[in-house]
Amino acid sequence: MTPEGLIGHTITVSRPAGVNRYGDPLPATEHTIGDCVLAPHGSVEITERSDQVTTHLTVYTRVDADVTATDRVVLADGTRWQVSGEPQRWRNPFTDAGGVCQIDLERVTG
Repeated sequence: MTPEGLIGHTITVSRPAGVNRYGDPLPATEHTIGDCVLAPHGSVEITERSDQVTTHLTVYTRVDADVTATDRVVLADGTRWQVSGEPQRWRNPFTDAGGVCQIDLERVTG
């Protein structure tokens, strides 16, 4: 089943694994998070000395999603995004069950 519109997406979280004793990067670990809502919210174009576009996207998913500020996210279309800041976790104040995790993403091209 293909997601329709902005609802029902699966994202792949790529987490850096650090470096070995020689300073070489270790392979990143990956895991997926399903049932995400994607909410694009604009881009900024810088044309001084280069053509660079910074695009922003917000992902909403379950409150306990395994994602951190240092992770990268790959969408189903193959685009790679950097998590921008700490994911915000909003718990339901009435039932203490459920809630939502807001993940702000950024991608720079050019």
